[in-house]
Amino acid sequence: MYGQVVSLLITIPVYGQHDYSHTLVEDLEREGADYLIVDNRGDYSAIGSERIIRTRENLGWAGGSDLGFRIAFSEGYSHAMTLNNDTRISKGFVAALLDRRLPADAGIVGPMIDHGFPCAEADEKPAAADYLPRPVYRAVPTVEGTALVLSRDCWLTIGGLDLHTFQRYGWGIDLDLALRARNAGYGLYVTEMAYINHFGHKTADATFGRRRYAAAANLAKVRGMRKLHGRNWRKQFPPGSWAPPTLRKADVSQTYTSHPLVAGPVEQGAGEVRARAML
Repeated sequence: MYGQVVSLLITIPVYGQHDYSHTLVEDLEREGADYLIVDNRGDYSAIGSERIIRTRENLGWAGGSDLGFRIAFSEGYSHAMTLNNDTRISKGFVAALLDRRLPADAGIVGPMIDHGFPCAEADEKPAAADYLPRPVYRAVPTVEGTALVLSRDCWLTIGGLDLHTFQRYGWGIDLDLALRARNAGYGLYVTEMAYINHFGHKTADATFGRRRYAAAANLAKVRGMRKLHGRNWRKQFPPGSWAPPTLRKADVSQTYTSHPLVAGPVEQGAGEVRARAML
């Protein structure tokens, strides 16, 4: 996963709801992160020195994320991330996602989350600023697109986001990405050293309405996954890993395995982790 120097560009696709974005920007500045605002509505107002790309049309979350990945890897970053604007991040967030103690086969990495895919949910759900990191990672079947890191090697091997199949909403893109990465031999991991609060579909709800948006997005997801991975695509994910278990007694802990983060001989003191890598 890592060479001598690892670097990360975080893309935040936005469409209005700028109060959320501004608060997240403050978190990213605290972390010394490299980040990019993809402004899908053309009205984002900077509160500092944010790097902003204003699109000619609304690319949506999926298109904005894909643009960010392409920019990151064309500029030489070793890793790229898409991060929802309606999130808050824990202290040490960037360093945790680039942790050299993660397995060498890591292609996709994500943080713990308060509300999201159950395989990444924390038992306790503090404010992000109060989160206490643990030197543990989870091997998971998928990583949620809300906060998803992709390595350049994985990107080059499996290709980008499938915008054509999943259309404007992008639901299911992360599941498709997970299956393609797994099939190519990459590991998918969630690190308990990083954590986010996710306030949930704020932009979509304000633009389309919750029920209307969720119904259309879910339909596009199911159609897309059936087209690409067959009618039994759900069987490639343990029950409850990406959606709440249908049975109350379902054990979400069976959807992942936990492992300690331990530095190996190469990782100890070797190389450099860059946040502001491209200044």
